[in-house]
Amino acid sequence: MLGGILIRLFYDRKKGNHDVLYEAIDTVGEFSLGLFVSMSIITMKLWQLSDLGGPLFVLLISQVIFIVVFCYLLTFNLLGRDYDAAVMAVGHSGFGLGAVPVSMTTMQTVCRKYRYSKLAFFVVPVIGGFISNISNAIIITKFLNIAKAMVGIG
Repeated sequence: MLGGILIRLFYDRKKGNHDVLYEAIDTVGEFSLGLFVSMSIITMKLWQLSDLGGPLFVLLISQVIFIVVFCYLLTFNLLGRDYDAAVMAVGHSGFGLGAVPVSMTTMQTVCRKYRYSKLAFFVVPVIGGFISNISNAIIITKFLNIAKAMVGIG
């Protein structure tokens, strides 16, 4: 991701029309994202979760309600209540319900219908991809250590 950002900044500084290059980058990005999402869905073994259908449905509905309220009341309002804030809130909802590729897909869908938001496509992947992965690793490790201590392992 950092390489893509650097390439984009390099070509933005060069004079001339780079629309063809950006269209090619967008096409490759959409193809890669679609391939990743497809491979993720194909590798899921949903039949193994058939006994958990009811509880998972309740969790899903709860999470959707929570993320919609959270993204509207906090993300959208705190980021300025403008178009960029709306696209970032949409990306946050995709991230909250799935992962960074889901947030990218939801933001692309909104931007295709209305207009592109450079700020959202810079902020959401960086925050979602880098910062949350690092913080998740720390939080998960802490909770695993707490669970081990409660059970008496290690």
